[in-house]
Amino acid sequence: MGDELLLVDGGSTVSLDEDVSSLIDVWIDSSSGRSVQLNTGAKSASKPVLWFLHADSNISGIQRETFLSRLRCDSFWGFFNIKIADAARIFRVIEASMNLRSRISFVATGDQGIFVTKALFFRIGGYKNIALMEDIELSKSLRKEAMPKNPKSTLITSARRWRSKGVVKTILLMWFLRLAWVLGLPSKFLKYLYER
Repeated sequence: MGDELLLVDGGSTVSLDEDVSSLIDVWIDSSSGRSVQLNTGAKSASKPVLWFLHADSNISGIQRETFLSRLRCDSFWGFFNIKIADAARIFRVIEASMNLRSRISFVATGDQGIFVTKALFFRIGGYKNIALMEDIELSKSLRKEAMPKNPKSTLITSARRWRSKGVVKTILLMWFLRLAWVLGLPSKFLKYLYER
């Protein structure tokens, strides 16, 4: 089927090294904002399956055939279990909790590598134009159409945010943000808290 790697740049000041830049098929300049950038990339994609990944995701352990070969309909989506790239035991607890939560709720976060057929993505309206929690809202819309698939491969994600902000502080912040979103606090306020 062939792959197509799109990078949607929302004004980042971080430069990529030459080896990484050479892997990118389509480089798109976009207005900043996660929802805006994700939707921009989706509209520009030419392939029938979209796979949304964080820039620091490690996909070396993904067996693509375990999920791409099943794409026989236009209502297909899912996400991976994650492993955090840090040997500290606390991260085994964090990743186990995240994986269990997503299996029970059928709601994924962006670092779990959400994949979805392009037809389904646009049928549900893509990512909502909100400042934060766009991945949660996308999952909630998608699960109304079809139950997510859970390939056995594991996606490796960086521990950078936990390490830079503090592990316990980050856990408590993420719990608070999810609760605040459920209670109806505006996404722009939640983004402000997230980026502090």
